[in-house]
Amino acid sequence: MRRLLLTAVLALALVTAFVSARQRAIRVPSPPPQASGVTFNKEVVRLFQQNCQSCHHPGDIAPFSLMTYREARPYVQLIKEKVLSHEMPPWKPVDGCGDFDAARVLDQKDIDTIVQWVDRGAPEGMAADLPPQLVFDSGWVLGQPDLVLTNPEPYTPPTSEDIYRCFTLPTNISEDQYVSAIDIRPGDRETVHHVIAYIDTTGESVGLDERDPGPGYTSFGGPGFSISNANAATLGGWAPGARPVMLPEGIAMSLPASSRVVLQVHYHPHAGPAKADQTQIGIYYSKQKPKQLMRILPLINQSFTIPPNEASYKVTAAFPIPLPVATHLWVISPHMHLLGRKMTVQAALPNGTTQCLINVQDWDYRWQGLYRYRDGVALPAGTRLSLTGARGGQKSPLITAPTNIRATFTSCRITG
Repeated sequence: MRRLLLTAVLALALVTAFVSARQRAIRVPSPPPQASGVTFNKEVVRLFQQNCQSCHHPGDIAPFSLMTYREARPYVQLIKEKVLSHEMPPWKPVDGCGDFDAARVLDQKDIDTIVQWVDRGAPEGMAADLPPQLVFDSGWVLGQPDLVLTNPEPYTPPTSEDIYRCFTLPTNISEDQYVSAIDIRPGDRETVHHVIAYIDTTGESVGLDERDPGPGYTSFGGPGFSISNANAATLGGWAPGARPVMLPEGIAMSLPASSRVVLQVHYHPHAGPAKADQTQIGIYYSKQKPKQLMRILPLINQSFTIPPNEASYKVTAAFPIPLPVATHLWVISPHMHLLGRKMTVQAALPNGTTQCLINVQDWDYRWQGLYRYRDGVALPAGTRLSLTGARGGQKSPLITAPTNIRATFTSCRITG
């Protein structure tokens, strides 16, 4: 009916114009100019929303924002360079090893679109082509957490040495909760090297804190107390570049009532004056009781020596026992320090075959990710997990004597 009405109105207008044509000329207004080719508002901003803006927005880890044309315009040549080199978006796993969810990878068509836009002078385009803007108003990537814990007293680490400082934070929850995701925000990104969130179900960390002067207590390796509940040992952690990952529906981590979260913060030497740090953790609850509980299995080698001037040196680690039951691997998180260059994690199955779980050939300390598998990896009982890390590239002048490099490991999050 609406189409018929519109047609009638147009017909009436044409008749009127014809009758009056002899009296005066009819000047039809020109349509507004249309932008041709690739523009920011029509194509490029959508690629930024899908692949870039979760980091490139005000207050997050990226050095500049890509939320608006005005913010992106000064960096167009740098953007072109980084997408052509595949440095951005940062995605380290090599194809053919692991099928990961939400891979931040631009296909060749997307790269060509961005390059064409830059080469054409990076036009803004029509305002009407803009999609709704993504909103990051809470300051947290996944939105406002259900629970935010912060050390109430800031801690100023030494500038000349590594230190592992633990901060025990009461959850004050009166009933058991289940956790679908965490997000960790370092207070001072220049000095925080990484963070691990342990769970204390006995309150033992309080005594450790009271016996150590100043905020928190020092403990290298573990949190300094015994883990009494294997199902509630840790909530995971953070390293530079890591983004929070939401677990699949029906899977969660356990956070018992009246427990404490102990943030073990590794501060590393840095230049400049010391700054106070108050690292925060945001906790997201599962909306329903999970069908399966998540456990985190560390594959760690904390003590090895790199020979002097060794250009390529391998370090291995393995979980000490075969998996006792059939499990599903959902998230994997490689972690190395500054000298690492490559890492491969493998599963040796009971039938004698080997399955590649993740392969990183261009390690970058600044971009350490949490990688979630698309469908989970089924691992039968008896599977053995192992990793190989390597220092690669040219010889480093920094290593002129045998050097002990700590904490090369990966963590695997699995469900039984």
